[in-house]
Amino acid sequence: MKRGLTGIAEVSKALKDVGVDDSNLAFNLTWHDWLNLRSLCDISEVITKAAVARENSRGAHFREDFPDAGAMEDSDFTVAQLKDGDVNVTREPVKFTIVKPGETVLPHGAPETLVANP
Repeated sequence: MKRGLTGIAEVSKALKDVGVDDSNLAFNLTWHDWLNLRSLCDISEVITKAAVARENSRGAHFREDFPDAGAMEDSDFTVAQLKDGDVNVTREPVKFTIVKPGETVLPHGAPETLVANP
């Protein structure tokens, strides 16, 4: 993942050196492609830094160095902020305010799923 961050930074830096004709940006597909690539670099950096910050595995987000999912009560979410031109990623605990892990909002005796069986 750290090598990926280096590659993302290289592409981002190279994009700054690419000139695009700005005489008509509304219908300039090259300009739109440049903006899309710039956005892809930004979100790729956020996703990769969030993955590096994660210290557990859950669902499709598996880490060999942190294979345990951990307790749901200890769940946290990722906060990504741009500070001084750099993406800063932190983790904050999930506040279970409506339903807690292991609890349900379904009425007593209701099936575990509301999907009808065929």
